[in-house]
Amino acid sequence: MEMEYHDTSRRGRVLIILGVILAVAAGAGAFFVLNNQQQSTAPTTVQRKPAVVATRAITARKAIEAGDVIVSQVAVDPTNAAGVIADLTKVIGRIPAVSILAGQLVTENLFASANAGVPFSILGPTETVSPSSEPWRAVSMTVPADRAVGGYLTVGQTVDVFVTTAITVPADLAALGRYYSDQSTKVIYQNMVILARTGDQYVVRATLGVAEEINHLLASSASQFSMVLRPDIDVRQVDATNLGETTTKIIAKYGLPIPEVYPPGAKVGPTLPPRVP
Repeated sequence: MEMEYHDTSRRGRVLIILGVILAVAAGAGAFFVLNNQQQSTAPTTVQRKPAVVATRAITARKAIEAGDVIVSQVAVDPTNAAGVIADLTKVIGRIPAVSILAGQLVTENLFASANAGVPFSILGPTETVSPSSEPWRAVSMTVPADRAVGGYLTVGQTVDVFVTTAITVPADLAALGRYYSDQSTKVIYQNMVILARTGDQYVVRATLGVAEEINHLLASSASQFSMVLRPDIDVRQVDATNLGETTTKIIAKYGLPIPEVYPPGAKVGPTLPPRVP
């Protein structure tokens, strides 16, 4: 029986050629992937531009001063390019609506208004004017340091304002023996923001109606203002219906002794010498 002969050399050459082709293709693919990866991880050139930066913390509602800001070369990209300011003159004198941190970019969106020169802004950073909005105004009042937390009040703080005014009781009413002319004190304005201060002069934010009342009390010259500081987080409106003080109310509440004529009797005698202990 004869064995059938098969030539396997040609098949072997075909397999070798296919192997070489596959190896070349695999190498080319690996090179392409590595090349793309290197290009994607290669450092890109960062663009730097002049921009105004805060040199120290700047509180909200305080006019920016020359020492508060500088122009520095800052890395700028699409995440921080909007509103960048490169000119100090466009910043100094303007009022930031929010506090600015030291080293922070000073951009246009941080300001309450576009105007410079006025050392305060009446409206808050989120407030707008509409037909139904409150008619906010800035009004000034004089409050000596001893009636303004020792003079430690600063711009941006919130205060309550007391008014002490002279109450004159008509003669016929005083004759009834219950009322007499004296001073009366009550807290009448709450949650007032200090916009500016120069010495004992305070500029506060008030509605138009309240501003009118304050100006009337100032013109009467019979009233005095006092301020008490609120905690920053306390924005409650206190019910002042039962508040208000007179000297007689304090005497009755705390049981203060009422001075009597000494020595007793209708007729005042001569001054007695001091007693020796």
